[in-house]
Amino acid sequence: MERIESKNSSPCPLPEISAYIDGELSAGSEIDLETHVTGCRVCTDDLNLQKGFLNALDRSLEDEKKIELPENFTRAVVANAESRVSGLRRPHEWRNAAFICAALVVFSLFALGSNAEGTFAATTTVLEKVFAVVASAGHFVYDAALGSTIVFRSLLSKFVLESAAGVTFLLIVFVLSLYIFSRLVVRFHRT
Repeated sequence: MERIESKNSSPCPLPEISAYIDGELSAGSEIDLETHVTGCRVCTDDLNLQKGFLNALDRSLEDEKKIELPENFTRAVVANAESRVSGLRRPHEWRNAAFICAALVVFSLFALGSNAEGTFAATTTVLEKVFAVVASAGHFVYDAALGSTIVFRSLLSKFVLESAAGVTFLLIVFVLSLYIFSRLVVRFHRT
């Protein structure tokens, strides 16, 4: 709505009209506004427009009171909201975070300017040492798994495979481990 300058040099419609409708004006200010509205067509139209809007809003809210919500509505909304909250739980979120970190590293290298070569050399040295530690841990895990597999296979062939009860026990353990593994996979994909 366009503003028009009235005789008393205040812009019309007056900004106090909303406060008048909400009952926030003092008694003197209300009387001044009512006197102004009786002689100003722009302010009268704005006052009627705002009152009409509030009446329409009240009618629409009364219609909403007739709608009955299911008794578990709040629980359903909360559960839905909690399930849609995303942290770094999904693989693409991890990739996005890694990409942002890599971009920040590249940006910081450009920001360093001529000092980037020294910083890059130091970073390379640190990464080489981290890779060496990770590789040593990987070799340890591999060697431990290989050794335990050899010991388990030799014990299995000596004690379990020679009797029918041992073979049955082995099959039950195998099926049970497949079931547990499938449940873990399903649980992992839900998160």
